[in-house]
Amino acid sequence: MQLQWYKSAGEWCLLDKVDSTDMDPYGVFVVWRPGVEGRASMVLYVGRGALRREIERCRRDPLIGNSSGLRITWAKADPVDVDGVASYLYQQLRPLWGEVPAPAPPQTVNLPLTA
Repeated sequence: MQLQWYKSAGEWCLLDKVDSTDMDPYGVFVVWRPGVEGRASMVLYVGRGALRREIERCRRDPLIGNSSGLRITWAKADPVDVDGVASYLYQQLRPLWGEVPAPAPPQTVNLPLTA
């Protein structure tokens, strides 16, 4: 499955500045810390569900929401596919935090950081 990962004006969005009105109603999202000074990017969280609600919940989380400079992207996914997509993203990106997706066969998608 080919997902359309959201960018604003060709750039990844800042988590603390993202406008929720631009979001698709349902899908998956990835939050990461970009690499600096030779360090690799680090995926912090993979989320899924009703995007506006789940991203706002993520922004309020003290572990993630209090960090500046974090990036986010999201992609629309059918509710039927979202658990499989989240499972694949979780396996491939190995986020530091978050709940393990519901048991679902991983559904291969294009990864956001390669988009």
